[in-house]
Amino acid sequence: MKSVSLQRIVERVKDLPTLPRTVLKISELVNDPKSSAKDLAKVITDDQVLTARLLKLVNSSFYGFPQRISTVTGAIVLLGFDAIRNLLLTTSVFGLFANQSGKERFGMERFWDHSLGCAVGAKAIGDYIRYDKVEELFVSGLLHDIGKIVELLFLPEDFEKLIALVERENLLIIDAENRLLDYTHAEVGALLAEKWNMSSKLVNVIAHHHQPGQAGRFTRETGIVHLADILCRALDMGSGGDQKIPALDEGAWDLLQLNESAIEEIALEMEAQFQDIRLFMSEIP
Repeated sequence: MKSVSLQRIVERVKDLPTLPRTVLKISELVNDPKSSAKDLAKVITDDQVLTARLLKLVNSSFYGFPQRISTVTGAIVLLGFDAIRNLLLTTSVFGLFANQSGKERFGMERFWDHSLGCAVGAKAIGDYIRYDKVEELFVSGLLHDIGKIVELLFLPEDFEKLIALVERENLLIIDAENRLLDYTHAEVGALLAEKWNMSSKLVNVIAHHHQPGQAGRFTRETGIVHLADILCRALDMGSGGDQKIPALDEGAWDLLQLNESAIEEIALEMEAQFQDIRLFMSEIP
């Protein structure tokens, strides 16, 4: 039986986790072409936790700079606005959810590996096709399945039934949701992105990453995340909570105009970046 409607989740959206105000402000500044490094540094340094986190990470082995970076402004100049935003957003999202559930059955560590794999995959595809905003693709890949965590934390009884069905019949979570529930993790994730004041592009990518053709003017970006999701599953980068690889959307494949050689090159880049990003995340304070 279908148990919970999406409308009920909408009514409960006020209970969903909120990103730190500083991170939201950072996103606004990064998207504002008039912002300067000084503007961004001021917002970050007003938050002692984010300042300490940023300086620790920028001096970690992940970046390997020969000299110690001692100021936030120095970190911004070296890494750039988009990279700073992604770094702080990534660590903040992980911090929000990492300690809220000990559900071993879902495999939280493997889930976060899957999210990171999809993020680096989306960025690698974007780099290959020379997409001009690859950092946006990284964020989209990172958050594409965030609705699953919301289901786990806020609808635990339904999620338990969902995972039982997935394991019993070897289904994709999206297919089990369509059979059992009145909502999907993609819809729930899009609601959370809206609550976090993310861009309409990001909301659409999250909402339609299983059906890129439904993403309207963001079909290309959604197709990139869709393909990244498939590739990171094929490369065994974490787990999305099921054991299957989704079917490739033909429209997305045609739109991206890739070939077998391109996929091999992208896969190699993904594997290299994935190991780097996992090392990076292991050093989060």
